[in-house]
Amino acid sequence: MRVLRSAAGIVLLMSPMAAAQAQQAVIRGTVTTQGTGAPIPATVAIQTMGLSAIATEQGRYSLTVPNGRATGQSVVVTARFIGYTPLSKTITLSAGDQTINFELKSDPFRLNEVITTGTADGQSVKKLPFSVAKVSAEQLKDVPASSPVAALAGKVAGARVALGVGNPGAAPAIRLRGSTNLGVGGSAPLIIVDGVITRFSIADIDAQDIESIEVLKGAAASAFYGSDAANGVLSITTKRGKDIKDGTTRVSVRSEFGNSALNRWVPLNEFHNYTLNPDGSILQTTAGARPLDGLISDNVYPTTGDSRYRNQLQEWLGNGNFYSSNVQVGYRRGGTNLNSSFTSDHNAGVLPFRSGQFRQSARANVDQQINSKVDFGTSVTYSLNRNDYDPNDSQGWFALLQAPPDIDLTRPNGPNDPVEFNPVLPSWAANARGNPLYGLKNSALELRRERFLGSANLRYRPTDWLRIEGQYGTDRSNTGSQSYDFKGFLNSSGLPTDGSLGLSTGVNVAENIQGNIIASKLFFGNLQSTTRATYLLEKQTNNGFSASGNVLTVVGVPDLDAVNPANNFVGSSRTTRNAQNYFVSQAFDYKDKYVADFLVRRDASSLFGAATRWASFYRMSGSWRWNEDLKIPGIQEGRLRASRGTAGVRPGFFDQYETYNVSQGQISKAQLGNKNLKPATQTENEYGLNVTFLDKFDAELVYAARQTEDAFLNVPLSLAQSGGFTSQVQNAATVSAKTWEFSLQTRLYDGKDVGYSIGFTADRTRQRIDKLGRAPFRVGAGGQSQNVFFYKEGEALGIIYGKKWLRSMDEVAQQNLDPALYTMNSDGYVVLKSRLGLGSEAPIAFKDESGSDQVVIGDVNPDFSFGFTQNLRFKNLSVYALIDGVKGGDIYNFTKQWMYQDGRHGTQGQGNRPEADRRPLAWYSGGLYDGLGANSHFVEDGSYARLRELSVAYQFTPNLLRKVGINGLANGFKFSVVGRNLLTWTDYTGFDPEATSGGDFNFRIDGFRYPNFRTITAMIDVSF
Repeated sequence: MRVLRSAAGIVLLMSPMAAAQAQQAVIRGTVTTQGTGAPIPATVAIQTMGLSAIATEQGRYSLTVPNGRATGQSVVVTARFIGYTPLSKTITLSAGDQTINFELKSDPFRLNEVITTGTADGQSVKKLPFSVAKVSAEQLKDVPASSPVAALAGKVAGARVALGVGNPGAAPAIRLRGSTNLGVGGSAPLIIVDGVITRFSIADIDAQDIESIEVLKGAAASAFYGSDAANGVLSITTKRGKDIKDGTTRVSVRSEFGNSALNRWVPLNEFHNYTLNPDGSILQTTAGARPLDGLISDNVYPTTGDSRYRNQLQEWLGNGNFYSSNVQVGYRRGGTNLNSSFTSDHNAGVLPFRSGQFRQSARANVDQQINSKVDFGTSVTYSLNRNDYDPNDSQGWFALLQAPPDIDLTRPNGPNDPVEFNPVLPSWAANARGNPLYGLKNSALELRRERFLGSANLRYRPTDWLRIEGQYGTDRSNTGSQSYDFKGFLNSSGLPTDGSLGLSTGVNVAENIQGNIIASKLFFGNLQSTTRATYLLEKQTNNGFSASGNVLTVVGVPDLDAVNPANNFVGSSRTTRNAQNYFVSQAFDYKDKYVADFLVRRDASSLFGAATRWASFYRMSGSWRWNEDLKIPGIQEGRLRASRGTAGVRPGFFDQYETYNVSQGQISKAQLGNKNLKPATQTENEYGLNVTFLDKFDAELVYAARQTEDAFLNVPLSLAQSGGFTSQVQNAATVSAKTWEFSLQTRLYDGKDVGYSIGFTADRTRQRIDKLGRAPFRVGAGGQSQNVFFYKEGEALGIIYGKKWLRSMDEVAQQNLDPALYTMNSDGYVVLKSRLGLGSEAPIAFKDESGSDQVVIGDVNPDFSFGFTQNLRFKNLSVYALIDGVKGGDIYNFTKQWMYQDGRHGTQGQGNRPEADRRPLAWYSGGLYDGLGANSHFVEDGSYARLRELSVAYQFTPNLLRKVGINGLANGFKFSVVGRNLLTWTDYTGFDPEATSGGDFNFRIDGFRYPNFRTITAMIDVSF
């Protein structure tokens, strides 16, 4: 009887289990390559149910539908893998097992990749109605970039990237298409990292963590982001471990080590005009003076002794170390996937007595499927950046460039000089900058920046067609700096000072909260409708504190307590910005051939004037996959598209407010407030043609015309009419730009052992000032003392004004000058005959009809920009190269002009010229130098082509390693030799034609900046 009761209990316990098992649905099968049948470890998913599985290396998969959810309904099962066209099959989902096999077709140009940035709910590339460029981790892996922005150089048509200042830790500048405003450095795009709107330095983000970067270039696409997106949008997604095989852990380690050095030098003056002794040494009087031997710098420096010639740059600049180590750990099991990383890198730069930049960063991304309807994701990034280079300062560099060549900077006043690196140079060698090594050696600078980015998102799917999302993101940047000159630090006159100490801290926080409701449903069997409603709340606070003093009471104590209170200066600041935004987006997809997209957005921001707190934006877009209707032989995919959208530029924090100046206890009015200040609004019309043909080529041609109205302008005011205020920021300008973009991707050959692919991008932009609500005016560039640029209504943006020297006798006649009084000198300039060969020899300026000598002397806008990539694979050997550059566009060589002042530039040395052609030193340091006035002599062609990235790599396979006795590396390892900025082909005579000032491509002025240098490293990449 007891046995019967036990048996009955077992049956009762098993009955629910059997029922549950019967209610489950299991879909099994294989995923293979069409044609070859090779297995593919693809993802197989029922998107509407939030279910997925990853196939094994043998291509087998098993997807289980939980009990109770298989009710006989129709569902779409999709197999997807990078580099292949996704394949979907509709099945009836019922309890039990069923087999579904997939054969995927190769998609070398990734036309079926889904773009999520700027779309209602993701859209495949082949149907997108506006331009979104995508750069994947595959394109970044060969040569890891210093930052996400640097990673885009040469890879995206319409994106100009330049590291205008080569200081270690400096962030590159980027501009997408044309300018949107007239401010210096005001064209940077909005940057989003894992859903977090970032407001601080992009140099803190490790490019090795990137899964993809999506680039929206203008309002035709970026209207999605409203008043903050006229400059475009970069959306960065970091690695999350979603592509890892279920139940496995993947670890990769990458280490890179090498050094940095300059690969271009400016010509230096190797001659002088001092009197020589009979033995060839320089004559020096008992008083320490050096008598001059005429006006021409054509005497050779001695080859030995204290006065021998030195190239001070080559003598003192080093080959700075560069290293980077990155560890990635990924894991996936069931509904959980994660990826974490740690990176440590160091860039020493090339200056003496400086350590350079140190950066460490850690990241963790986790996704968790709670159940079939709810999933959760989080991302956390922390970085620490330390530097003893000021990323925005190059005075030490420039002073070393200008240093006289005939002194030993260690003991500049002779071997018995009591002060090492004495800041005071001999009287005959003095210049405005003194000895740069004293400050580099003795002045301490420490910069520190901590960065935290975090985000969390929750997704809920109450039905197969409805999704509700919530997201929180924060970007926190804590900065600190300390500058210290010890008590007794020598000034430029060699006198001891009381020292100085400067401290500053910044606590900066940006937060965004976003909610989305997304409905996507198929109607009539062929019309997919997707509706999205979004609310976004933004807040940013910036807190700053600074303290400094220039009288230290204690030796060797860099602390504020050691500063004399009477000489202690303290300041603080706090700013807060708030914004709330909402928008509705509607997309229609009819028969997978016709796509229409509409968007309306409303933004409110505390940066807008009090009377204009709200602004509206919109987008209308459409695309037609014409080859689906026309079926032209040889063409695999064809798309025509058009989009019109509006996006904005927000004012600066202080632009709407009244401001006052305080000086010596006196308060004076400065800026008049403007309660009617609105965001500048860009309207962009974009037209595109995409064609994939011959199974090898994918081409895109885009034309975009944009106009930014209500651009900000600081307008001078009449003191009488404004109540004493001197200026006001107004919506007083209109800027327009027209851009052509072309890109071509091709895989010329893709075999088992050999592969060769190329990519090409090119773009051309023309921009102008359509409206200027004030009189034309000159503009300085990023702190330079020269106002070489000119803003004038109806003229191109980026025009250089100055004196244009006469270069022919025909020009003399055109100027109504007496030709009998003038002649051409050996440098090709018109000069007065009476001054030829004298210290007063000077060029003659052209004058226009009004008698002004200030005319157009240059235009910074290039004819076109380009990028060219090549990938060659031969068995285990691979070679990757990127060449990019610009054709045309002028650079103002301000560095050269400054060198003329001190007689340091190579053109001033006359010893290698025929004697009759030699010009007086004052011709350069006086006439052409012209008191630093802008003039045509220093305008140069800025065309260049640069071998920006090069990688030569060899993959050591496990079989090869076993042959030499190395076991345990299941995937082998890859060894690479990597080069960055290896070669530059240019006629520009400065260090680097990649010149921008203030991070703005409208100001191509080479202003004694720290140049970019070449880096060569060895890299090992191991995964297991």
